[in-house]
Amino acid sequence: MELVTFMLFSTIEVLTVFIFMMVLYRENPMEFIWQALSVSVLMGMQSHFLRGLDLGFLAVVINLMFYVLILATIVRLPILWSIIISGSGFFPYGVAQALLFEKIGGELLQLVTSILFLIASYLLYKFGLGIEAPYQKLKLPREKAIVVTVIITAFVLTAITMYVQESWANILFFGGASALFLYYAFRKDREAR
Repeated sequence: MELVTFMLFSTIEVLTVFIFMMVLYRENPMEFIWQALSVSVLMGMQSHFLRGLDLGFLAVVINLMFYVLILATIVRLPILWSIIISGSGFFPYGVAQALLFEKIGGELLQLVTSILFLIASYLLYKFGLGIEAPYQKLKLPREKAIVVTVIITAFVLTAITMYVQESWANILFFGGASALFLYYAFRKDREAR
């Protein structure tokens, strides 16, 4: 029964983050919801397996990479934009969970955070808010190297902060990563206009 509840709430969480990141960038998540659902089952299984081996901190990093792969291979976005969109959609979710962690935990934490982010996604969609990503304009070689370096560093730091399991470190890291990814995305959005 524990595996069933873990998979259920993990799937809800994965789909919520996917919907949020897609709507944040004015993409239609419903076009790819079945593919995302299939991948979310894989993500939940690997997360459950890694937690059983006391390697749960790696599950976050692997899930972040899964989001990049979903966007790059299924949605067919450029890899660099897939990384940016994954980070700027995933890290705010991490901030919210870190902030709520002291009050609630487990499946309730996943459910409450998912509800909040689904509401945020609905409001973004309803009011036509979000970022129009200039997918064709991300061509500068040095910028690409810098962004890739920052993203790789973010992945490594994500693993470290999840390993340390300190709420303040998670809030600080996820907050900083969110700010960085969102700043970069908004800057690109302004440059495209």
